[in-house]
Amino acid sequence: MTMRQQIDPVPMPRLPRTRHQTKSCPFCAETIRYEAIKCRFCGEFLDGNHRKAEAGKPKTEDRGKKTDDSDGDHPPKSAAESTTPEQDTAESNDGTAVLWSGRPSLFALAGMFLKTGCFLLLCGAVYRYPVTTTLVGYFSKAHVRVEQLVQIEGWLDAGALALALLAAMTLAWKVISLKSIGYEVTPDRIEWSRGVFDRHVDNIDMFRVVDLKLRQSLFECLLGIGTVIALTSDESDPEFEFVKVNRCRNLYDTLKEAGLDADKKRNVVHVE
Repeated sequence: MTMRQQIDPVPMPRLPRTRHQTKSCPFCAETIRYEAIKCRFCGEFLDGNHRKAEAGKPKTEDRGKKTDDSDGDHPPKSAAESTTPEQDTAESNDGTAVLWSGRPSLFALAGMFLKTGCFLLLCGAVYRYPVTTTLVGYFSKAHVRVEQLVQIEGWLDAGALALALLAAMTLAWKVISLKSIGYEVTPDRIEWSRGVFDRHVDNIDMFRVVDLKLRQSLFECLLGIGTVIALTSDESDPEFEFVKVNRCRNLYDTLKEAGLDADKKRNVVHVE
């Protein structure tokens, strides 16, 4: 194929309301400025030297080719948009989306914390206060010697320390056991795990949830915690409790919406 011969365009008179002379492109017949060396419509060089130089360059990919991101009328996506964003919703071990997850709050043991604190104060008073000195008049009538009083005082101090240590260890074990409980709500089920050394995992199908209750005291309302009770048709867990959890209102709404979706999916109708 022979290269096109250079055609010298003939200048045309200026168009109305323009200050430049124009000419007609010999390739596409569009009107362009007389000084132009490349047509802005068809992209052809009007000068033969420029055409030869362009023809000698190695062919590259079409410059006018649009990428997949800028295809059609949509603007090109930025680098942040083109990458796959991380999902806001967490996933369980089997890849199911987790709608809600949490653990019981330590405020569930508020009563035990108070009782343990009072008991520790009592043990500390027994340890620091000389009990035998106060009762020395009584012991004198019973003919108890001073050496025996000192020994009794030692036994009382050792017993107070042992009971205080036992109470503290019991409280620590209760805290560890409480925090070992984990709740997880997915679109299909309620799952919970418990146990420190012997782990147990159980679940309830979401379509078995019949009714929900939210229980909060005034103190719990101020702290934003509460107990959500799920009344179910499951024989093993007819009344399941999310004990003293944070974001309890969010959990209540999540369970309600997930239960309705599960009922629609399985065409389940709960009859009271």
